[in-house]
Amino acid sequence: MNNEMILFYLPVLPLAYLLGSFPTAYIMIRLFRKKDIRATGSGNVGALNSYRSSKSVPLALTVLLIDACKGYLPVWLYHLYLPATDSLLLLLIGIGVVVGHSFPVWLGFRGGRGLAVTAGFFLAVDPRVPALWILVWLVYFLLIRKHIIASLVATFLLPLIIFFMQDSYFDKTDLLLILPVSFVIFLKHLERLPEVISGGVSVKKESD
Repeated sequence: MNNEMILFYLPVLPLAYLLGSFPTAYIMIRLFRKKDIRATGSGNVGALNSYRSSKSVPLALTVLLIDACKGYLPVWLYHLYLPATDSLLLLLIGIGVVVGHSFPVWLGFRGGRGLAVTAGFFLAVDPRVPALWILVWLVYFLLIRKHIIASLVATFLLPLIIFFMQDSYFDKTDLLLILPVSFVIFLKHLERLPEVISGGVSVKKESD
């Protein structure tokens, strides 16, 4: 990798991180409900807890859409200006926006769990990936009725499914992108697992 390429890739990760760290739910709840979302509901800075904190479907859907756009827009711009596939660039974008959303510098590195921004990212990269995740999540949620556990299982299984299906349906780029992103999401959900297992968190208290 020459110096020109290094200079090209170098700003991608911090820029993606800053975009991902835009605290949508925090701003919306503070603006329209005069509350700190971190102190209400599950404390998670995401769309589902936005609904719990505001009891407003339009507000929660707005948070969901904006968070998804944080993942979708940089990939859309990438495809607009760089028609050739660049796995490293996509990897830096994906890691940046998800880590930024989950650990935003503006909120003391306490953010959301990254599902909406990840869905937006992969919706732009390969829509089959979020569709597959939703399918796996739905199956396990219907079986166990626990949102966090279903998310953990779906996030854990998705890279394995893509790995075994890559020759027929996916490629190595999908696998390369999903591994680090799934790891971040898995860790963010894992922190609530002891409470769920012990029965301390009901379905209403689970985070998005």
